[in-house]
Amino acid sequence: MTLDVIDAASYLAALRSELQESGRGRRFTALLSQKVLFPHRGRAKLTPGYLTLSEWDRQGQLQIAPEEVRRVTRQFDSQYGAFVGGASSKWGAPVIMDLDDGRSIYFLFDHRSFLEKTDNPHWEDILLAWLAK
Repeated sequence: MTLDVIDAASYLAALRSELQESGRGRRFTALLSQKVLFPHRGRAKLTPGYLTLSEWDRQGQLQIAPEEVRRVTRQFDSQYGAFVGGASSKWGAPVIMDLDDGRSIYFLFDHRSFLEKTDNPHWEDILLAWLAK
């Protein structure tokens, strides 16, 4: 790991619009495996200049600069609720990144499906610190 990497982790992600479009069947299946709701997955790498998401789509990675981010929160909401997310707001609530272009990305960092735990509390903290610089 180079010195300019703040942190790195595996990620599962979905746009708010993708969660809104998921049907009843996918939401039911998500009770067994949340991965069905998160079509984007790969490695997240946070550096001072970018959050880089490998394997975002067929075009490759997605890079997000801090100035493109309007807000970062960690919470359950109507698109991804506690019932699907394992009921623990501390460990299961998604990190939600609202971008200036109107998109919102829901993240599960280092998701462990058996325990329904994530490293989202840590990632919320480092993303908020990243934005504050």
